[in-house]
Amino acid sequence: MSTRRTIRVSEIIRKELAKLIARTRTLEGQIITISSVETAPDMRNAFIYVSVLETEVPREKTMAELVKHRREWQRELGQHLQSKFTPALQFRFDESIERGDRVMEILTDLNLPIGDTLPPIPRDDEEPDSHDEPHQSRP
Repeated sequence: MSTRRTIRVSEIIRKELAKLIARTRTLEGQIITISSVETAPDMRNAFIYVSVLETEVPREKTMAELVKHRREWQRELGQHLQSKFTPALQFRFDESIERGDRVMEILTDLNLPIGDTLPPIPRDDEEPDSHDEPHQSRP
């Protein structure tokens, strides 16, 4: 359950961490997006969900670089948060973008026109529309 305080802290962490990542030299040339930040109610942990645009650098190496700078970034975040605790940063890959790309790939493979509506699927308990087929009487 998120409170206003944890939401506010999560947003501050997201903004400040984005600045810190952008100025880190070992991450130059990589496009890293912070998808979301979830701060625990006790403010002890913050889960940072990141996605990385495909580059020559493997995801594992990017994650290792993020973890390597974690303590330095926590220290700098502590100065901006001005709270009793600075949440421990825990980085995780956000798989949602990759899942979305996979869904789009499947739709493309099916050759379904994106944006066009498909006809409704009739349910078993519905009778066919009388306008579609002429009514036939039974003898």
